[in-house]
Amino acid sequence: MPPKANSFSTQASTPASIRRKLQNAPGGFYAATPKLIRHVEYFIGGQDGNILVSKGGGLRPTEFIIRGVFEISRNDFNFTPDANFNPSNVFHGRFADIKLSCQLTAGRDDAFQFSSEDFPDVLDNLIHFEGLIPGTREYEKLSVIHNSLGQRSIKLTHSLFEAGQENQRDTTSQVDGDDNYSTNGLSSVFDIATWPVADRCKGHLQRLISTHIICPLPAYDLDHKLILPSEYESKLKGALVEVHMAFCHRRIKSAKRDIFSTILRELTVLSPPAAMPSSPFKRRRLDAGPLNAS
Repeated sequence: MPPKANSFSTQASTPASIRRKLQNAPGGFYAATPKLIRHVEYFIGGQDGNILVSKGGGLRPTEFIIRGVFEISRNDFNFTPDANFNPSNVFHGRFADIKLSCQLTAGRDDAFQFSSEDFPDVLDNLIHFEGLIPGTREYEKLSVIHNSLGQRSIKLTHSLFEAGQENQRDTTSQVDGDDNYSTNGLSSVFDIATWPVADRCKGHLQRLISTHIICPLPAYDLDHKLILPSEYESKLKGALVEVHMAFCHRRIKSAKRDIFSTILRELTVLSPPAAMPSSPFKRRRLDAGPLNAS
């Protein structure tokens, strides 16, 4: 029999070449590289909070980008056009402040076995990044690492809205890479006026049209085309992806919390979501009798 074809993008070459690129290409560091803490420090007061930057940047520090291959968990998936925002939930805050989020886990694709093997080293580096901020007894620490049913994952976030220039106090970024990407040239599908949110969010969205701009996910499909907002869930939930992300910290004095975040900078699908488990009991005729009759 001929070997089974892999489902990952042919444009991405082989899993081995992808790993070499992540380890050696300029513009970032492989997330499982040992002792990454030696290369970083925090820039206090960046646009996304206290942003992690490369050491030795001088007067023009550079955002520290980490990258790797992960699987997007089907649990706690909020990479939807409205982040599953519920206006009646007081804990969701303002619609203008919502962040899309998902959980990154170790990949289960046999072709990308290194994703699973290297995942513990990625977590160790993130723990060390958080350790650079001295904790206090009074403040609750909210880590990027989550543990659910014995499985550890990394919370990845993306801010959906950005205030228009006239509504920003300071639009000058002091960190290379901390500025905003351009949405010029995108089709009307990506406009804030046509952004596909649930009915419960449409009124909130209308109130932001004149004051904010939309920030689509920098997420690309197998053909390296920007994923449409209506396809976020179908193409990303459960997919194996290459992720480039930044790391930041915010201290919220009013809530007495130290919040750590990984911020999406770029994502590319390597392998589509696997099919959900099937059952012989689904879609059967009840009047046909039991399936397991003797």
